[in-house]
Amino acid sequence: MEFKELINRYQIGISTVYRKVNQIMKEKVHEDITTDQFATLQYIYQQEACTSTDIAHAFGVGKSAITNQVNRLHKKGLIIRNQDETDRRNIFLHVTADGKEIVEFTEKELTIALTPLLSQFKEEEIYSFIHSLERLANLLEGKDFNQ
Repeated sequence: MEFKELINRYQIGISTVYRKVNQIMKEKVHEDITTDQFATLQYIYQQEACTSTDIAHAFGVGKSAITNQVNRLHKKGLIIRNQDETDRRNIFLHVTADGKEIVEFTEKELTIALTPLLSQFKEEEIYSFIHSLERLANLLEGKDFNQ
C-alpha cells in the first residue's frame, strides 16, 4: 500500500466533499451564514450551553477565530451570551429560537440533498465508511478504542 498516494486521494476526496457541501448549503439553504458559522452554531445548539473556549478546543482553532464567528452570530440574533453568575469571567453561549430554526432547517435540507447521493451506496458501505472516518478522527485526537 502506498500511503502517500492514499493520503493524497483522501485529501482530494475530503476537499471535494467539503466544497460541494458548502455549495449545497449556499444554494439550497442560506446565503447569509457561512459553513464555518453554521458549524459553530450547530455545536452550540448540540451543547445547549458552552463557551468560546469550548468551541475553539472542539474545532482545534484559535479563540480569536471563534470570537469573530460568535460576534457575527450574536449580531445576527442567532445566539445570546449569558454571564456565569458564579464566575463572571465565563460567558456561556446559547442558541436563540431563530438560531434553532436555522440549525434544524439546515440539517433537514442537507438530509434531503444528500440522501439521493448516499442511496447510491450499499448500506454496509456507508456504515463502513462512517466507522472508518470516526476511527481516523479518534486516532487523530489521540484516542483509539479499536472499534
